[in-house]
Amino acid sequence: MSHSTADRHTAKNDSSGCGNVIAPSTLALHGGRPVANPAMQWTWPPRYPGMGELLKRYVDEGEPLSIQGRDGILADCEDALKQVFRRKHAVFCSSGTMALYSAYFAIDLRPGDEVICTTVTYHATAAPALHLGARVILADVEPDTGNIAIESVAAAIGPRTRAVASNAMWGHPVAQDALRALCDQHGLAWIEDVSHAHFAEFRGRPVGSWGDIACASLQGTKLVSGGEGGVLLTDRDDLHDRAVLLGHNLKRSQTCVCDPAYAPIGRTGYGLKFRGHPLAALLIHDQLTNHAARWVAERRDALTRLSLELGKLPGITPPVVHSSTTSMGAWYGYKPHVDAEGLGVPLDRLVLALKAEGLDVDQPGSPPLHTLALFDPHRFPIGAFEKADNRGRAFPGAEAYGKGLLSLPTPTGVRDALILQQLIDGFAKVWRGLDDLR
Repeated sequence: MSHSTADRHTAKNDSSGCGNVIAPSTLALHGGRPVANPAMQWTWPPRYPGMGELLKRYVDEGEPLSIQGRDGILADCEDALKQVFRRKHAVFCSSGTMALYSAYFAIDLRPGDEVICTTVTYHATAAPALHLGARVILADVEPDTGNIAIESVAAAIGPRTRAVASNAMWGHPVAQDALRALCDQHGLAWIEDVSHAHFAEFRGRPVGSWGDIACASLQGTKLVSGGEGGVLLTDRDDLHDRAVLLGHNLKRSQTCVCDPAYAPIGRTGYGLKFRGHPLAALLIHDQLTNHAARWVAERRDALTRLSLELGKLPGITPPVVHSSTTSMGAWYGYKPHVDAEGLGVPLDRLVLALKAEGLDVDQPGSPPLHTLALFDPHRFPIGAFEKADNRGRAFPGAEAYGKGLLSLPTPTGVRDALILQQLIDGFAKVWRGLDDLR
């Protein structure tokens, strides 16, 4: 274990020996020098060399800032995304949320239909279904990965069930083969939310290539990001047609829809606009073509080392990776578990101590869907639609998964080498000071 900046710091004392002495190992929470000083500032996506010039050149050369068809940089971006996810069709959208809305519309979800969705996910995995009148039935999760539990899905299937929606939490695939088999057995559509799982693989096959439809966010701190953006992916022409018609009218809906039965609405589609911006597509295409594979490898190496070092500390369990997972891909989040009770220190106090060391560490901010007011059947109605009532149901897997969960950044490459070392040093220092925290 390497020594932290704080451990190398010489304690201040006066020549008479009468002054206050701060030992080099003193926790920052108790007045010691922080490991990360100044405090850690992790950002993503990186502002890599040539990024600004790429955008400037596109604008200066007069390339279009609005594309009505499947042309130019939008087509290039979609082709690159199809290659990553091994899909026949890709539809670039303004956000992952709009891609998910398009997915629910594509399967012809109607009022009263039921969608089974994991309760541990970002709300947008399920929220668009509410706007089509669907009843969202929440399923419990595996306590180690936080992914939708197959047995919970099976128990929730009823006569009105139309689809299952899953999310590969923090990049870890769900039990892809088992969920595919269950959906096929009951004739259900499977919508994969792969926003966390760019480049993840299950038994050598990309996450996002298993469901009837896959949707990915391409915004914010996703591995591949256009600032804002999303994509819908499918192999089925009928699902592709409805997704295009919903939000990609004018030239695209007239030229790319396969079924001639839609000719009367070829120009208007269903009247909405969900297409993404060409500048976002430009950034995403450049990242997929020139950077993403390296970022994935660098993040894998960094987080493998982080797991190795944190695993040496008592009471910490690094994120689980099942043997069926051949790649965690983007590792959208790094979420170890801490046995705070076993350590005898409240989790919030451990977090305070880690943050005092300047570390970018916190408890996750997205609570399970069954606790959110949006999914309460008696609050915040959406039109005249009836919401499913998930209150009062037990979700022991979600409770176990969330207990002691911490959220850390995902350092990537040389740019984040110091952040990686500070995380390792900071956790080691706080753990050496556990007696002072008790």
